[in-house]
Amino acid sequence: MNFKKIFLYLLILPLMYSCEVINEDERLIEVELAPSNRVVLLTEFTGWACVNCPDAAAVANEIISICPENIVVVGMHPDGHGFTEPKGDALDLRSKEAMDYLTFYGGSQSTGLPAGVINGTKFDGEYIQVYKKWTAEVMAQRAIEPAFSLNLSGSGADREFTIQVDISPLENISDKASLQLWLLESDIIGLQRLKDGYDSQYHHNHVFRKCLNSLWGDELGVITNYVQKTYSFSIDEAYVPDNCSVVAVLINTDTKEVFQAAEIALGKSSH
Repeated sequence: MNFKKIFLYLLILPLMYSCEVINEDERLIEVELAPSNRVVLLTEFTGWACVNCPDAAAVANEIISICPENIVVVGMHPDGHGFTEPKGDALDLRSKEAMDYLTFYGGSQSTGLPAGVINGTKFDGEYIQVYKKWTAEVMAQRAIEPAFSLNLSGSGADREFTIQVDISPLENISDKASLQLWLLESDIIGLQRLKDGYDSQYHHNHVFRKCLNSLWGDELGVITNYVQKTYSFSIDEAYVPDNCSVVAVLINTDTKEVFQAAEIALGKSSH
């Protein structure tokens, strides 16, 4: 079995009677990452005018490189936030739904960005987490056995697509479930503010475009057997189908915590 591997730095503590210097190349230890079928949702609230958001995007990309089959990243640009309002040559990537989600998680128009939510779960009593904590928190969620399998398949061409969602329970769950379906677009090139200026050729990836059903999805009730759902939709003229993907999120209807997530690319590109 092939295991994904992650490199961890160990903090070397001095021993009471030893002052031996450890060479830097000897502090790197290779650790096998145990296999997991859990797919974690990282919701990244971001904006073009946020100088720390590129650093947060780099953390998200690092997580993807560590366990690409266990992570779905969604970049949300909340409408009404000062870091997302377009000015000058900035793109308008805002969505009202993104602000609705941010508000639900305890944020507002003045919430500092970047802000991340992992699997709709609270850590230390808070949904919103700073990006320096994302890796550890994603790994903690990844280690939890999933209660459901969630698989996507699709067909279509041009701007007309159909997505099939297959859901199977992996254990007995008495909580009600709902299925959210989102459209994302990547490789959107536009202005991004940096700590030392601006990048007019910045690649905005995993950008939340819209809900394909409702804000909190379709209620499925208590899932005790295999469920299949089919959705047909059109891609707006403003979006590039080859850069789009669909994300499915199975959540607890009452708490909004994520049971399982999945993503499928609609075109030839994936990010």
